[in-house]
Amino acid sequence: MAHHRSTGSGGGIRSRGVSRGLVFALLSIILVAAIIVAWQHLGDRIDREADEAAGSCVEGRETVTIRTDADLAPGLTEIAANYAKTNPVVRDHCVTVTIRPDADAKITADALAGTWDDASMGTYPAAWIPQSSVWAANLSAVKPTAIEGTPRSLVTSPVVLAVSPAFNQQLGGKLDWSQLPTLQRRDASLADVGLPGWGSLRMAMPTEQQSDSSALAAQAVAAQVTRTTGALTTQDAASERVRFSVQALLEGAPLSPDGTPAGAARIIAEGSGDPSSTRIHAVPITEQKLYQETRNDAQARLAELLPTGPTPVADYPVVRLTDDRVSDVATDTVADFVEFAAQPDQLRLLTALGFRGDAPLPAATATVTFPRTPSPMPSPEPGAIVAINRLVYGPA
Repeated sequence: MAHHRSTGSGGGIRSRGVSRGLVFALLSIILVAAIIVAWQHLGDRIDREADEAAGSCVEGRETVTIRTDADLAPGLTEIAANYAKTNPVVRDHCVTVTIRPDADAKITADALAGTWDDASMGTYPAAWIPQSSVWAANLSAVKPTAIEGTPRSLVTSPVVLAVSPAFNQQLGGKLDWSQLPTLQRRDASLADVGLPGWGSLRMAMPTEQQSDSSALAAQAVAAQVTRTTGALTTQDAASERVRFSVQALLEGAPLSPDGTPAGAARIIAEGSGDPSSTRIHAVPITEQKLYQETRNDAQARLAELLPTGPTPVADYPVVRLTDDRVSDVATDTVADFVEFAAQPDQLRLLTALGFRGDAPLPAATATVTFPRTPSPMPSPEPGAIVAINRLVYGPA
């Protein structure tokens, strides 16, 4: 006889189910995963809100003024416009850089060292880029607390002599900086170097706007007459030999019509019909300025003469200023902007104007060929710069 299994609870086998422990484990895993996802979402939201806060200028907007050499201003203005396109934010401020051309570095240096008048000078700048360290050294000597850190060169331009093509044909590569005082002081001195009938050197030494090249040429003469092999020292610059040599350059110098190197160069260019009779035969000038003055000349009216010996260089230093009117935002903006300007695709906007830097130079012209500078002159000691300045421009 067949037997049936009992379906009762008493003696039957229990229905198989899922373990409670396994369920709890699965729920725990799901919970942990949910917490992780939520935490990541929260972190992303915090980062996004921080970016949005910065982008919305939570601390407001600030305009930062940089005062700069007039020749540098057009290129820096274009770079500032490119900088603005990056929507720069510094310390939660949306910042704008304004470039203000500097008409006269000596006036700016005096104002920074003394009392700055917003009405006549404009907004107090966060940085200043003069043509050379000539004026930065003066400011540092008079008011060292006005400058933060060590100025850094943005671009450079060697100082050359603008002369007539005939003058350069005879004396190019044959003149040394140390010869200039004697050729300036003595009558008919150029006859001794192959230019009879030309008189003396007649080298202008302008002392008005953008005349740093006069002081830089005097530095080169000082280094050569003292036979300095390294940087010109304060002691050498204060020597009687240097004082006598620089005075010879100045006392025999014909006046530039407007007190500038460019004005003197135009006098030389206009006398190209009979270059021996012009009242100015030479003038120290930056290569960049000479390029700007002559870049459209189909035929050379001027020539670029580079005396032998170490070549003085205009270094266009970025002088960061300290003052109650210069905020931390402005200081950081200057640093950020200078780093931006030093990028090759921005720097080319300056080298295209004839400045030298880590970007392509313009094509050679009839006057300026941008030759290699074989021996740049080391920057003199600050005290030496100030000593030469006093000889060239007079007491501060």
